[in-house]
Amino acid sequence: MTNEEIIKQITEIEQRARSNTKRIDKLEQTTTALSELATAVKVMVTKQNYIADKVDGLDEKVSELEGKPGKRWETLAEKLIWLLAAAVVGYALSRAGLA
Repeated sequence: MTNEEIIKQITEIEQRARSNTKRIDKLEQTTTALSELATAVKVMVTKQNYIADKVDGLDEKVSELEGKPGKRWETLAEKLIWLLAAAVVGYALSRAGLA
């Protein structure tokens, strides 16, 4: 092998080394970006779970609040039925002369 051939090979190796260095630098940047993205996704998942828990709690409270007016109407209707029953019994007793 002559000096010119050796110089040519060394030059090619140096060019390949520079090219590989640039590619490695780009890969390092990409890896860093992916790592940051993974961290951001973890934070988002944590926050989403927290929000989901809060929404579930609010859903339960809203369901309770929606049920209250229905319970009030049921209670009112029950009291009216008892009132009417008492009036009918009182009327019947007064007609029978017992009251």
